[in-house]
Amino acid sequence: MNFGLAFSYVFKDENWFKKIAIPAVCSLIPVVGPWVVSGWAMKAAKNVIDGNEERALPELEFGADLRRGFMVFLITLIYNLPVAILFGIMGAAFGFGADSDQGLMTILYIVGGCVGLIGVVLALLVSFMSVIGIANYLAKGEFGAAFKFKDIFAMLKKSFVSWLLVVVGQILAVGIIAPLGTIACLIGVFLTMAYGLAVYAHLLGQAYNQAASPVLGEVETL
Repeated sequence: MNFGLAFSYVFKDENWFKKIAIPAVCSLIPVVGPWVVSGWAMKAAKNVIDGNEERALPELEFGADLRRGFMVFLITLIYNLPVAILFGIMGAAFGFGADSDQGLMTILYIVGGCVGLIGVVLALLVSFMSVIGIANYLAKGEFGAAFKFKDIFAMLKKSFVSWLLVVVGQILAVGIIAPLGTIACLIGVFLTMAYGLAVYAHLLGQAYNQAASPVLGEVETL
């Protein structure tokens, strides 16, 4: 994994500011804006998967990026449904326990705590599986590829450290890089968010190339 290249490749493109600024502006569109900028970033990941690591920064293609971004959103939503259900059960157990007698309250609190613990473990697993599923979807161009669990677990086992770096990059993009834009102005937040997503996307593509080739063979193009 070339962590440094993920942060620097953007600036190797002579049109980097335009390519970052247009998705940043599109992200301001209500509802669909985040899907557009997400789909644009995932195109960068696909470019890396296809071997274009140095020149991965894409132009915005509104329709195609919107579709891709919506698919990524849908994949993430499906992966996180079991976690949401478990935490919902935990919340219900604690809620009912607060209005129950002492004995039943204790039982419900124990059940809620156990379900919550399972939910935390599942959430950690899902954070990796959804990222790999998204990468597999991008590489194969098939929605179902995001849920080929045998392949996903094989890639996670093959290159766990690489996927860990992708998750760390995702946290950096959303939690650290994007807020830096507040130093400039409000629009700066969206610029740094777009840049952060571009960094995350490059790491995603790198991790897929490291993990998939030995496991799945030749990567198909989108």
